Amino acid sequence: PMASSGAAKGARGLGAAGRGTMSSASSRSVLRIKASCGAGLARRSHPSTSAAAASSAATTTTTTKTGRRGFSSLGVIGGCLSFFFVPAGARASTVSTSAGFFGKFLNPEFKQARDYVGRGMRKFLDGDVAGSVADFDEAISLDASYKGRLWQRGLSLYYTRDYSEAAEQFRVDVSLNPNDTEEALWTYLCEAQTVGPEKAREQFLVVGTDPRPLLRTVYKVYRRPTSQGEGQDDGPEEILEVASRSGSAHDDFYAKLYVSLWHESVGNADLAKKFMLEAVDTRYALQSGDYMCGLANVHVQQRGWSTAG
Repeated sequence: PMASSGAAKGARGLGAAGRGTMSSASSRSVLRIKASCGAGLARRSHPSTSAAAASSAATTTTTTKTGRRGFSSLGVIGGCLSFFFVPAGARASTVSTSAGFFGKFLNPEFKQARDYVGRGMRKFLDGDVAGSVADFDEAISLDASYKGRLWQRGLSLYYTRDYSEAAEQFRVDVSLNPNDTEEALWTYLCEAQTVGPEKAREQFLVVGTDPRPLLRTVYKVYRRPTSQGEGQDDGPEEILEVASRSGSAHDDFYAKLYVSLWHESVGNADLAKKFMLEAVDTRYALQSGDYMCGLANVHVQQRGWSTAG
């Protein structure tokens, strides 16, 4: 249990003394992802699991083959179009209904909030995790409707060790998008740090069936109880097997990422390190612009591990 006050939170982040050593290939990968943030293209890379988001995306933006759910891709009209898939009631707080949906884009506070989100994402990738939280919070203060869409804020809060606040962010997000498997996983990861993995599993968020075999398997494994003292034996090997059968570079990265995080949640520090270092060295992590690949590098840095050599 390591939730902290705002003052303590501001003192965190990735100082020079706390940095791990990053390989040149990993550094180039992070630069690519940061460039994507600036261009409004940062993404988590799975196809939509939300029918509502997919319907909105079809009428408001063009989705790339690697683009994930509409609400979690930063896209068109200056970036962060993903965050616009919200109920009319939420939009009404910042733009009159007579202005219509796109009237919100003309609102200066909305533009300013969007800019804070982009800046927060870049700060996170730079290792300034506390600074990213401050920017995400500022975005919410300017436009309250961001509160239920900023999964990036939840990720940052995990790395400032504000686990309860991070879990609350993810729970709010899932309440608006009940088909989001990954946010259910991250809710568990946060709550495992505060109440322990078994209790966290008891309150695991139930979401819709994910169409992706890998994520279905990750969800099943994360929810499955582990035997006392047998955490490694009845653990996440099944995730790696599914990824291996798929032959997908994308699945290879995500399998190792979530296997590492599973081990971290149950206290297997050595295996958590092993699989995260393997994740950041995958072809997908080194070549894609996926925000979660940037997260894997931040994870390595925050833990003081080295990817060099």
